[in-house]
Amino acid sequence: MIEHELKYSLDNNKVISIIYMKDMDISQRRIQVLKLEKETVKAIDIDKGAIRTFKTDRILSAMNLKIVSEKYSKRGYGVCLSNRQRG
Repeated sequence: MIEHELKYSLDNNKVISIIYMKDMDISQRRIQVLKLEKETVKAIDIDKGAIRTFKTDRILSAMNLKIVSEKYSKRGYGVCLSNRQRG
């Protein structure tokens, strides 16, 4: 599932949301994948405005932001996660 979403972002130039763990800290990131390798993902970190390299074994989950937006819009939250994260 994670690999599928990473490949989706790479193939379609789309932003996805990942949950990433580094040094026991867990964070949510919005990324657009630029290069996908077996052990690393090179991507634009949308919120930091910089290119970052993520280790694939530290990515706990990945989700297409369109799916997240639709899910929360249908529940009546009124604001999709991608807009909320932009501040």
